Amino acid sequence: MSETPFIILTCPACQVKNRVRSYDAEKIPVCARCRAPLLKPEENEVHAKYGRSLKNFFNLPGIGLRSDRDE
Repeated sequence: MSETPFIILTCPACQVKNRVRSYDAEKIPVCARCRAPLLKPEENEVHAKYGRSLKNFFNLPGIGLRSDRDE
């Protein structure tokens, strides 16, 4: 079962830690407790781009560069 990546953002108003799973430049995430915006619009756009890049590279096949052996 693959889980979507998430980021933990601390609310600037009430200091509650919030798990944000999806990033959308059109929608700014809000705190689950006090409903205050968690990010500024510019920061949200950066997080949205990061989320899209993770989706693009999340399921790439391995090419054998990493070894499970302890050397």
